[in-house]
Amino acid sequence: MIPVEYLWLTLMLVFGVIGATRGLWKELGVTTILMLSLFVLKFTWEKIAQNYIGSVPGNLPPGTVAALYYIIPILFIAFIAYEGISLRFPIKEMGGLGKAVFGFLGGLLNGYLIVGTVWNAVWLAKYFGLHVPLGSTGTSIAISDYLTKLHNTLVQYMPITFLNEYLLLAFGMILLLAIILK
Repeated sequence: MIPVEYLWLTLMLVFGVIGATRGLWKELGVTTILMLSLFVLKFTWEKIAQNYIGSVPGNLPPGTVAALYYIIPILFIAFIAYEGISLRFPIKEMGGLGKAVFGFLGGLLNGYLIVGTVWNAVWLAKYFGLHVPLGSTGTSIAISDYLTKLHNTLVQYMPITFLNEYLLLAFGMILLLAIILK
């Protein structure tokens, strides 16, 4: 079984490839939406929602509630940002290698914001207690019990844990103002 962080890193690379085909000007529009959305999610979690976690009906652990709070909105927002009307960043449209390279970097940033948020949330929920078979031994192990040092290091730099909500607001507003004031 390969370490689970390879899955998350591969998904981030997929966003890089998507960015290479879309171009940097479209990717920065999605980045703007994601940063401002993550600001709202983190701010409301830290100031409001975290205090009411015990009032959620059912027997969901606090980590699972937090994970669902982040995962459902960020995936919905990402879907709308990519499939809806795209904000375009006011830079000259490039073609060829420049479009691919800069678009790849913009896609990696969006992959970090989307996949990194989901990864971080799933880690906070201790991988929802999922168990996987251990080879042909017939036993199963919890994913959260067998995380590598690389995983535990990388997850500390994912958006929910690492990025300050006011930093997200500042960069999101700068990008939004650049789009509005073309």
